[in-house]
Amino acid sequence: MKTTLIFLFSALVLTNTRPVFGATKKKKSQSKTSLITKSTPVRQEMNTISGIVRSLGIFIASEQEFVRDSNKVTILKSLEALSSLFKNLKSHPVIGMQGLSLNQGVMNEQLEQTVALIKNDRKSMARAKFNAALNLCVSCHTQSPGTVNKERAKLFADKDIQMLKINNFEKGELYFITRDFEKAVSLYDKYIRASKKTDDDEFIFKALERQLIYFIKIKKSFPEAKAHFETYLKEKRLNSKISQEVGEWVKILSGKSLWENFDPLKVKEEDMEKFMKTFIADDEEGPIFTLTNSSEVYDLNLSSILMDYYNANPNTLHGAKILYWLATLDKRVNDDLFFSLGDYYLQACMENYPKDPIAKDCYDSYLDDLEINYQGKDKDFPPEIKAKIIKLQKLLDIKDEE
Repeated sequence: MKTTLIFLFSALVLTNTRPVFGATKKKKSQSKTSLITKSTPVRQEMNTISGIVRSLGIFIASEQEFVRDSNKVTILKSLEALSSLFKNLKSHPVIGMQGLSLNQGVMNEQLEQTVALIKNDRKSMARAKFNAALNLCVSCHTQSPGTVNKERAKLFADKDIQMLKINNFEKGELYFITRDFEKAVSLYDKYIRASKKTDDDEFIFKALERQLIYFIKIKKSFPEAKAHFETYLKEKRLNSKISQEVGEWVKILSGKSLWENFDPLKVKEEDMEKFMKTFIADDEEGPIFTLTNSSEVYDLNLSSILMDYYNANPNTLHGAKILYWLATLDKRVNDDLFFSLGDYYLQACMENYPKDPIAKDCYDSYLDDLEINYQGKDKDFPPEIKAKIIKLQKLLDIKDEE
């Protein structure tokens, strides 16, 4: 369980407050039977939600299918149904007992933004936004004590994925977003090896990036990543443009992690403060590295260290700064690289640390994201988003400049 929690980098924002993984005490008089009875309507709604998500499987996996005009009505109808279901969903007693209550405000907003984006034909961004929301859902369910049976807990069964008429990259995406990383990496590898140098390199590169995430954030191993990508270079499978990029990865992977033998449970506050001063700037330039100022390898490495430390030390004095930079790193790496969770980090920053000066930086960054999602400043926000902004302004004591 401990290892799972470390891996699930979006876990902190699943609760209304900071993460609490210990069980909450309940009255002894509350029997298992009453618990099951009370949870039945919620379970039915969650089954409905799961069914809708499964019906969207091909669109989750394939951007080509998601952006196809003929599919817009089908996708929009399903997304609106999901949004409505989440608005009316009540917390499941089991989740409450484990301190994993879903922050419905975050989920509702994510789904509403997805609907707004697809209505305005910003389909690629809508897909990335929806996949981020799905990633959050899966994070919650993989921590629930009711998901011991891995086959039963799967959102997409193996046989269902294999029946879809999609390529290995797209199948890998379904496994990746539902955190079956080993199968995803294997499918990405098959996709890369079956590709020709003259093929469109966009998805070949994405497959390589997904593998990089796996080795840096999940396996946390520079040597394994180096050996994996060196194989592609030695076999000369990649075109010159991609080979150059992967070659840069291999050079960095030949060195050491930003923090060798990092154990978040043993790190002291002063050690983390020293580390952050070394690698994170206090201005808009972002994290600073001695070898390069912009490397996906180090960005993922730094993100992994910060997230692991925060999960292990939720009461850290550096919480606001860590959440702000987790969101910043999300943007640096590229929203589509691992289904950005930047919005969640920013909201957690503001809601958990409203008195910290960095909370206002989180607000500015969050507002920028909202303006992008809702077509910019020349278009009014929906009423519910306006209400959210006013609530945050009051929380952070920010005066509206308009």
